[in-house]
Amino acid sequence: MSTTASPRVGVACLLMVASTVVWRRGDVFSGSLDPVVVGKAVCGVLALALAFAAAQAAGAGRRRVGTGSLWFFGVMLAASLLGALGHGTLVPSAVIAARTTILVATVVLLLRAAPAFRVLRAIVGSCGVVAAVAAATGLPSLLDGRFFGGIPPLHPNGLALLAGVVVLWATWRTALGEARWRNALLGGGFLALVWLTGSRTGLFMLVLAVVVVVLHMRRPRVGLVVGALVTAALGCVAVVVTGAVAGFVTRDGTGTSTLESRFVAWSAAQSWAESWWQWAFGGGLSVKYIPVDGQWWDEQLLDSSWVSALVQTGLLGLLVTVVWAVWAVVGSVRAPRPHRILFLGVLTFLLGRSLLESGLVEATPEFLLFMTVSLLAEGGSRARLRDEATAVDAAGRPRVPGAMPVEQPVEQPVEQPVGPDRPGSA
Repeated sequence: MSTTASPRVGVACLLMVASTVVWRRGDVFSGSLDPVVVGKAVCGVLALALAFAAAQAAGAGRRRVGTGSLWFFGVMLAASLLGALGHGTLVPSAVIAARTTILVATVVLLLRAAPAFRVLRAIVGSCGVVAAVAAATGLPSLLDGRFFGGIPPLHPNGLALLAGVVVLWATWRTALGEARWRNALLGGGFLALVWLTGSRTGLFMLVLAVVVVVLHMRRPRVGLVVGALVTAALGCVAVVVTGAVAGFVTRDGTGTSTLESRFVAWSAAQSWAESWWQWAFGGGLSVKYIPVDGQWWDEQLLDSSWVSALVQTGLLGLLVTVVWAVWAVVGSVRAPRPHRILFLGVLTFLLGRSLLESGLVEATPEFLLFMTVSLLAEGGSRARLRDEATAVDAAGRPRVPGAMPVEQPVEQPVEQPVGPDRPGSA
């Protein structure tokens, strides 16, 4: 890739992340245009333009990207539009579908223009930048208990997602033996941010994803093991003495009220459709709330990506999403080792969160990460991952951290007979 294309990748990823996070808290898009909607659309289009320019700059060096994930996405998107047509939400659903399509096109172009490691690093770095800015501008929210973002006004769960991605990246570098003090400080700082958000699902799934990554470590260094054990011991003493765990678990009283309210929405989703058309294709991507009966409230937010898939895209979309997720996991298992470790960690984090949080398949940071990993893990892309894993720079170092270049066999010179046995001798 040309040197002029590299900055475009970083700026495009930053614009992608900025266009997918919330700019206005507690508001659901209903189809009307306002400065926030226009601003996010401009960021998405600019990211697409930069990705296209980067792909053009790559020229003949464009990399291969599989298309299997695009078929899953296309079927899911078509189901949502058909459902929106019958449910009367075609305009807002079509706008969300267009934004999501622009996001997918941008990811594909970036992956064709640059090595996978560079694109992933740019996405993770962008998540870290947005999370850091939101946390710095949202410090006053700590007085109310949970850590909300300031600019942008991220919900604690959204802030925990962006911070958790950075923690996973730092853990991945450690598992590959590329750990540095700055990685440890970066991972520890963003892990503290996840804790301050009070996101129980985010923290639990992050810990599980970190375990998945750590299990791939080979011969961890003694200093790393000792440092991790000492840090864990000090952390356990701190949380026990301060009672932080009890406060975290019982954040809203019993610690189960949030989950109980989700069960209400899940039960309502089983009988919300009024026709076979809605059962098959859902009601469109703009459907975020579902009517509920027997409660003191009339509607409930869809707090699960899988329940959202059923309501928004119907049984067809739900089936496609399930197969897509399984397919991405299987592809990640078959990826080269350095990429496999990161892919499995990210998918564990995202798919685990998706059980209790929405946003896996729409224009969100979750979908940005999921689509990137899915595109790279499929069979059509794994060959370029193997090539990148064996590539070295001018100094002979692997371009992908933790990857070892494949040694090429050295041809041994053929000894020529001498003396009377030499051909042509008298």
